[in-house]
Amino acid sequence: MNRNSWKMCVIDDVVAVIDGISKSVKWQEHDIQLAGTATDGEEGLKLIEEVAPDIIITDIRMPKLDGMALTEQVKSMLPNCKIIFITGFTDFEYAQQALKLGAFDFLAKPFSLDEIVEAVRKATGALEEERREDLVRLELERKVKASLPILRQEYFQLLLHHRGGEEHIWKRWDFLEIPLAKQKFAVMVLEIDEFAEKCEHIPIHQAESQRFSLQNIVEETISGYTKGIVFRETMDRFVAVFNENAHFDSLMLAEKCCQNIQQHTRFTVSIGLGLGVDKMNEIAGSYEQAIAALSYHFYTGGNGVFGYHEVNTSEIKRPYCSADMEKELLYSIRSGNSHKASELFMRIFADFAGTDDMPDPEYFVSFYYEMAYTMIRVLLEIVSREDAAELVRSVRERNMAGLTSLSKMQEKLLQLCWKICEMIERSRASEASVIIESSVRYIREHLHEELTVQSQARHVHLSGSYYANLFKKTMGLPFAQFVTQERMELAKKMLVEGHQVQEIAIATGYGDRRYFSEVFKKHIGITPSEFKLKYWPG
Repeated sequence: MNRNSWKMCVIDDVVAVIDGISKSVKWQEHDIQLAGTATDGEEGLKLIEEVAPDIIITDIRMPKLDGMALTEQVKSMLPNCKIIFITGFTDFEYAQQALKLGAFDFLAKPFSLDEIVEAVRKATGALEEERREDLVRLELERKVKASLPILRQEYFQLLLHHRGGEEHIWKRWDFLEIPLAKQKFAVMVLEIDEFAEKCEHIPIHQAESQRFSLQNIVEETISGYTKGIVFRETMDRFVAVFNENAHFDSLMLAEKCCQNIQQHTRFTVSIGLGLGVDKMNEIAGSYEQAIAALSYHFYTGGNGVFGYHEVNTSEIKRPYCSADMEKELLYSIRSGNSHKASELFMRIFADFAGTDDMPDPEYFVSFYYEMAYTMIRVLLEIVSREDAAELVRSVRERNMAGLTSLSKMQEKLLQLCWKICEMIERSRASEASVIIESSVRYIREHLHEELTVQSQARHVHLSGSYYANLFKKTMGLPFAQFVTQERMELAKKMLVEGHQVQEIAIATGYGDRRYFSEVFKKHIGITPSEFKLKYWPG
């Protein structure tokens, strides 16, 4: 067997299908070794346990053990095995569930041999790619073990967070053979954008390899310009300490690191750059400046560089929005008008964007919570605490998940606004429903009387225009049209029961027989007498 070939099993309860797949294709020409066949799920599972195939072609419906159960067991034994289902059209939803469990592909019956070959070819392509990734991963893991000695990293962590005397610094410096000149330093802090989200579903060793790859790129970029050392500070953050000199600009170097990471990986980074310092015992100050500069990526969303000289360090006092605008916003929320409230929020956000200065990002985080608590207070004035409990809890627990940029903060604030407006509108709609239901009962009990919008509005203690709009929104048609519809239904019922037309005219509030007949024909299409004949032919 060629060491690059792949083992394959075919499992189906129809022997003709097994023969067609296993004997009609010269699998060795595709680097495939046919390791065995089986005619039911249990027999197939035994075969799989014996030969450990790379690829399995199986029917989704089989006796003794179906394809779903087989997939679960195979994936627990052979997580990288590629399972290709062959299935009838009616099994489509079933096959989709199997794909979620980890099946690689499925083919609907009837299928051609060319389709089978193509599916297997795709499976081998995926296996080969995984093999290449494993080789790369193993190589990266080897480099991880061979680089960045722990003592150096701990030493620099100490230097960045504690200012000490130079004599003590140089003793350990020489002992650890730090590859830097002993003067002219700068610090930059690199944070991987959305690293936790991007690596949430991959194994820990793969995430580790990704971090190592990013660190390698930064180290190689810095080494092209000056001496430097790079070490990991947190899961998604690196620190680089390097020597400044007259042959390059530190901001340009930071931007080059950012560009190289974006070009060679699927990640981007945000970088904060501190000011240059002359002595090693001063790098803690440069580090603090780099952290401060890094926080300003709140405005950009990342993938860029902020130097400390670019950030605004003055104490800026400014209102988040005018009192009138805030009052208008709260009126909109109180009425459940999400469209208007969203429009006002966008105006506030536009005012933020229209300023030249960039205050400390904490200003905007404070604004987020100030507005969130204000909206919650409005909500609790209208709906019960029980109904609002979950939303209130999410705000009170300071749920900052995903609040890493100004745009995300704005998006989250808008989402909270929409949820609150929706709850208020639903509460208002519930109240309106009770009012209109009462009004409808009254209408149906008094169809013989004169019914107008104004009289019914007085009945439920509302203004005429508000009542008319509320009635139409709740019932789906205008008040007058609803009354006429109800009267016509009553008229048809009474005609079928044998009542006289004049009697019906009075009962439906029209009084005059002739006028009633005209209205009836207009809406029903025939006269009352013609309608009655349909049910009283004699």
